[in-house]
Amino acid sequence: MNRECISYWIRIFFVASVITAVLILANAAHCQPVTTKPQTNSLGVLQYNDNPWMYEAVQTIAEVTEVDGNLNMRVKPVGTYMLYDDIVLLCGLPTEKFNGVTEPFLMTYERRAHHMAHGVACHDLLQVNSIVPNERIK
Repeated sequence: MNRECISYWIRIFFVASVITAVLILANAAHCQPVTTKPQTNSLGVLQYNDNPWMYEAVQTIAEVTEVDGNLNMRVKPVGTYMLYDDIVLLCGLPTEKFNGVTEPFLMTYERRAHHMAHGVACHDLLQVNSIVPNERIK
């Protein structure tokens, strides 16, 4: 074998080694559970990537029922057509949070459901606030 042939095979071997090393490192990095660990920061507080709360602007309450000690509400959201309604199952009977609230109102509840009632997820109600329309600027 001459020198050029040996140099050619050495270069082929080197390129194949680099490609193999990159593929092995990519596979090893892919299998690491880095993305499932909780995010840490210098303050030591919990960080969110998604908003944990759900907000529902309600024009009117269409129906309220009780399901196994939970509040089931059929509401008409603000800005939807007349026949549309939304059903929200709230854990417990948090009726005291609706005291003094006028329609339309904003309901804030947890996006994550902690309990189930008849196979339906119920959400923890955080707060209810009246929506006060702004006066028109003249």
